Amino acid sequence: MDALTDILNTLRLSSTLYFRTELTAPWSIGVPAQAKVARFHIVIRGQCWLQVDGDEGVHMSNGDLVVIPHGAGHVIADEPTMDSRPLSDVLEEVEYEGRGPLVYGGGGAGCCLVCGEFAFDDLGSHPLLENLPSKLYVTGDSSYNTNWLDSAMGFIAHEAAKLEPGAHAIIDRLSEIILIQVIRATLASTKELIPFLSVFADSRINQVLSAIHADPAENWSVENLGQLVNMSRSSFSNRFTELAHMTPLQYVIFVRLEKASRLLIETDTPLISVAEQIGYQSEAAFSQAFKKQYDMRPGEFRRVHTQIAA
Repeated sequence: MDALTDILNTLRLSSTLYFRTELTAPWSIGVPAQAKVARFHIVIRGQCWLQVDGDEGVHMSNGDLVVIPHGAGHVIADEPTMDSRPLSDVLEEVEYEGRGPLVYGGGGAGCCLVCGEFAFDDLGSHPLLENLPSKLYVTGDSSYNTNWLDSAMGFIAHEAAKLEPGAHAIIDRLSEIILIQVIRATLASTKELIPFLSVFADSRINQVLSAIHADPAENWSVENLGQLVNMSRSSFSNRFTELAHMTPLQYVIFVRLEKASRLLIETDTPLISVAEQIGYQSEAAFSQAFKKQYDMRPGEFRRVHTQIAA
């Protein structure tokens, strides 16, 4: 399994369509911030402006897609200068109950959006997510878009409009595909180094990442990781650290303990067996490393999160 797939599986990504819109000018809606989600907006018809808190606004038109990875507050409007109304007030005003399109506005030029969010579970924390830009913007006329997004958007718009049996399952899976493809599109379109994300654009470092995720319990060292891709110890370590903003062995430890956290929550495997499965020879060493990353000992972590799940 490649590293990106394993990371997204570990984050327990789930997506939820929350509405399709039929908006007419003048309109301006303020969407509040929310932790542990990545929101997206796709323009199906018309045009609008979107501004994430603290960033410059972007003009969106047919086929454009914006993903807001960190759940930041943002404003969507027909013009960039309008004062916005809170989303909660808009939903209350039109008595929207979650079925059918959200119809709102002053009766002027129209804009149809499909809006949704990717939710991450409470343990969803990874350098990939933490270092994504405040917004990921893919234009409808980009060459990368043409191959996949038009079809996905059309399918989502169709399912959102019809809401036939199985529609939400289809929307969920297409939404996950969109997130992965937007990450790919971001890598393909930027020449800047984005902390951690840029590891996937370097074939050698990406290969090493996949090896770590495939077998985190292996006795990895900087030397043998570099040998996987025929790089010297120093050149490999420097390149990995430059792209990932952590050293190779720091990332090995991170992946080991991330997998341990899942074993602690999802199984009743004894602590010493969990330690051995992820590459620690003693329960004491495992416990010390785990506390450093999660701020609690493995046993306490298991009790707390088992109670939450119950």
